[in-house]
Amino acid sequence: MISHVHIYGKHFSSFVRSVQLCCEELGIQYTLGIEVNNHIIEFKSSEHLALNPFGKMPILIHDGRALYETQAICRYLIDNFSGTAFQPKDVWQRAQVDQWCSAITSYVDKYVVRDYLMEFVFPKGDKGSVRMDVAQAAMPAIINAVKILEDQLGSNDYLVGNEYSLADILLAPILHYLIGGPNNSDLVSANSSLRTYAARIQARPAAKNIFVK
Repeated sequence: MISHVHIYGKHFSSFVRSVQLCCEELGIQYTLGIEVNNHIIEFKSSEHLALNPFGKMPILIHDGRALYETQAICRYLIDNFSGTAFQPKDVWQRAQVDQWCSAITSYVDKYVVRDYLMEFVFPKGDKGSVRMDVAQAAMPAIINAVKILEDQLGSNDYLVGNEYSLADILLAPILHYLIGGPNNSDLVSANSSLRTYAARIQARPAAKNIFVK
């Protein structure tokens, strides 16, 4: 029997959504929220920092232990509940998946989510206004990242060849927000292969509960 899996975090987070998507793909039942063991743990509180000293989400709670960092969480879920899913058997291809996982969590997330989309979701300008100069300044890095992703994708179905992998699980929620987000017409063109790619992932049965809003 699979013991209880809880994801500490909120559904709007792209990284939380990646962990949810990983659970859905693996058929793992889970709960989600900032309540742990029937107790609400406020974000950035001392209790939160005891689970993740960097004060971020998601955090996986499983068997009374806490694990943070999205890639590590997903690797743990794969290894613990499957062992073979979403990671190629070929050593070089597996290294490529790891490379793209790191690039997505280190660079793509920063350019798209932290530097751009967050400005619209949590604006920090005067009287809560969006700092359009900050958003404009972030666009060149996003456009470059989109070009890099399009080049990597090429004519393949997924980011690393034609196998659905952890790299796709990490990228999908970010792309969902970018494609459906504000002022994105200059960032992901209508004929971009990334749009077809994102739609392909969102059409997977496991994604139906993730990209709902």
